[in-house]
Amino acid sequence: MRRLPPLAMLRSFEAAARHVSFARAGAELGVTAAAISQQVRALEEHLGQALFLRRAQGLALTDRGLSYLTVVRDAFDRLGAGTDELFHGRDRHMVTIRVTAGFAHLWFMPRLSAFLAAEREIPVRVLTSLWTPLELDAATDFEIRCGIGAWPGLAAYPLTRDRLFPVCAPTLLAGAMPPLDAAFLGRQRLIQIEGFAEGWGEWGRGAGVDLPPPGSVFDTASLALDLALAGEGVLIGRSCFVDPHLESGRLMAPFGTKIKCAENFYLVERAGEKLPAAARALRDFLLVQAAQ
Repeated sequence: MRRLPPLAMLRSFEAAARHVSFARAGAELGVTAAAISQQVRALEEHLGQALFLRRAQGLALTDRGLSYLTVVRDAFDRLGAGTDELFHGRDRHMVTIRVTAGFAHLWFMPRLSAFLAAEREIPVRVLTSLWTPLELDAATDFEIRCGIGAWPGLAAYPLTRDRLFPVCAPTLLAGAMPPLDAAFLGRQRLIQIEGFAEGWGEWGRGAGVDLPPPGSVFDTASLALDLALAGEGVLIGRSCFVDPHLESGRLMAPFGTKIKCAENFYLVERAGEKLPAAARALRDFLLVQAAQ
């Protein structure tokens, strides 16, 4: 007979992994952080494997924990979908999500494409704007917004843990190898995305470098990134926007200093309200993608 873990352990693990926090998982499930921690520890003992790394700066999933999270979510999704199919009719809910335009283009859309390829029967409506409104629109299932992760009446799940650092096209380096000296920046156009708490000023203070004002400022991340990719200047980039281009070699990081961003991107939904099954499927898919 299969030795399945108790449901309470699995629910606690899934919520803790989604929130990356025992306290927020406890708030969602109506129990204390200590109770969530106890359930997760019991699950780890049941499985004989560590699922979380418990560090001073917070939780992180182990490789085995990330793999098991996919299994648990798939099981919950199948159970929810089967319940809807048998007892509530087929869920044809149009999933509506609001996301800022730059994040939609650079992070969200590649992941949405993968989701739609796997879930062809789920209709999705995407609304974009330069800045998200303070309150969650009644017609929206959830939003992706930038901030410190605390909004009244909303549950927030982290999608990014960004670092801020300069990036540029390899052509600007003229064959020089990073890290470069600060004089390099004085010869370049400095590109910045407005609307974020940190920019060139914050990076310069962190690196101990005096910098001139930005030469080009954009309210959309994709436009600022396009200018940097064209070799027209150095962008102060957030890791969620520039990492794919660093991996492909289209951008380089000419300095070693990276500063931790105070604001990050979060998926937010109404606290205490259960999303329709289709919206939960997209939400959970995005959270798994963010954890990888």
